[in-house]
Amino acid sequence: MRRSVLPFVVTAALAAVHTVEVGEDGLVFNPETITAVPGDIVVFELYPSHNVVQGIFDSPCQTSDSSFYSGPFSNTDNGAKRFVVNVTSNDPVYYYCSVQKHCENGMVGGINIPTSGQTIDAYKQAAASVQQSQTPSQLRGGQLLDESQVAALSDNATSSSASASASASASSASASSAASASASVSASRSASASASAATASPSSGVAVASPSQIGGVAALLLGAAAWFL
Repeated sequence: MRRSVLPFVVTAALAAVHTVEVGEDGLVFNPETITAVPGDIVVFELYPSHNVVQGIFDSPCQTSDSSFYSGPFSNTDNGAKRFVVNVTSNDPVYYYCSVQKHCENGMVGGINIPTSGQTIDAYKQAAASVQQSQTPSQLRGGQLLDESQVAALSDNATSSSASASASASASSASASSAASASASVSASRSASASASAATASPSSGVAVASPSQIGGVAALLLGAAAWFL
């Protein structure tokens, strides 16, 4: 039975950096919702008279002890620092601006928000009936970073993606080369053993996995192996 050798590439998830403008265009988060995966980073750029507080769908404009809070705009060096949080799950995350009546007036947003049921519009509509927004006493659940630190996050994520792509291509090429070399050796031996054979059939070949460590926002692992069908 003839066997073919195919390279199988295992890639680790690469961190992505998502930027959310907080109040640049009035009482809105822009974009209002984003989709992210565990390991991704969200950068909130605060504008004057705004903040961001993680909320609860069932209690709009209210927070909990485990929720994040950016602190007031006055702590951002006039907007020079951004509030950065890490995404740790695929669960929906709702947030709002707790300044004055901003949340009640629809300034809400979220991460991985469903398109039916507990939607961002449903959260916004429920927030309209809230009497007063809740504001934590101090920054928590994230950190304030300056522009250069945020740029480093983006650069690392980009370089990690490029490195992973290059490594995947190199691993695939290595697996294919190993398979071809093995097939050639097998064909040569087959021809020597049987002079009547006009063409030798390729035998099985294995490309050994070559894991490599990729530097970046998180340690990433890329491996390659040859599998037989």
